[in-house]
Amino acid sequence: MDTLILEDLGLSKGEIKTYLTLLELGTTKVGAIIEKSGMASSAVHNSINTLIEKGLVSYIKKGKIKQYQAVPPKQLLDFIEEKKKRLSNILPELEIKRKGVERQEAEIFEGIKGIMVMLTLLIEDAKKGDEYYFFATYLKDKNKEIQDFFRKFDIKRAEKGLYVRGIAQKDIKELFIGRKILHMKYADFPIPSDISICQSKVALIAWSEKPIGYLIRSKQISQMYQEYFNKIWKHKNTTRKTREQTKCSNILQQFTLNN
Repeated sequence: MDTLILEDLGLSKGEIKTYLTLLELGTTKVGAIIEKSGMASSAVHNSINTLIEKGLVSYIKKGKIKQYQAVPPKQLLDFIEEKKKRLSNILPELEIKRKGVERQEAEIFEGIKGIMVMLTLLIEDAKKGDEYYFFATYLKDKNKEIQDFFRKFDIKRAEKGLYVRGIAQKDIKELFIGRKILHMKYADFPIPSDISICQSKVALIAWSEKPIGYLIRSKQISQMYQEYFNKIWKHKNTTRKTREQTKCSNILQQFTLNN
């Protein structure tokens, strides 16, 4: 069984092993848990106590002896809701602290989860009707896989009510058919790829075995990419390297060297 999801909920490996052992044994004494799990006595006692505090283990007394039992697995959903409720209670304080700190101009994110977090941050301050621009990925062996990933992001963009425009290479047009939120145009000449722009932020993605994303907060760079995007959008048949493309490249290069 993959128990990583339980670790993501904040349970330690000892707590997970104790909880799963109790699910198998039913109501039982601590000695049986120690024997079945193969854990040290102190580790089992500690795990039982913390699981009781979290509401995931209960006990009954028969004479002076406690017998323990795991709550039904569906109660884990209540455990999640309680954590969400507690987090919601302190969110206002966390936001105040966040606003008091000057935001970094660039952040790096790694892995698929990191890329999704980066894209979520890209649109976090966007409002309904705001524009989102992107130059689609073009990697011959990964185009479909990457667009399957972005289909999940379509949902977030739709929930925000964004007006999404994209430019992609003409020979991958089929990957965007049926995605109603997207307003697409296609080029039969070289264009940038893996770039998304929203408000004053630009997201760049390098797709590899472990993807890396760069989130840049710069009004100047964002405006340059928006101008370049709109230049191609309006004159998509030109193959000449535009002034906007040169300016974008120069500013991004300078930004990278300075950071």
